[in-house]
Amino acid sequence: MPVINVKMFEGRDSAKSAIAKDITDSIAKHASVDPKYIYVIFDDVKTENWAIEGELFSETLKK
Repeated sequence: MPVINVKMFEGRDSAKSAIAKDITDSIAKHASVDPKYIYVIFDDVKTENWAIEGELFSETLKK
């Protein structure tokens, strides 16, 4: 039972269905797993909770 955890910045709700479908299809194809056993979990992350190169992404966006 594959469980795929996707972390991405919040605000992409409209893309989640397509992302889940593509991930599920890929795992099913390449790992020979029945799609009904594949779970995709989305974790929406605020930009102030994500750092790149030691700087919060929310600060990077302000530049």
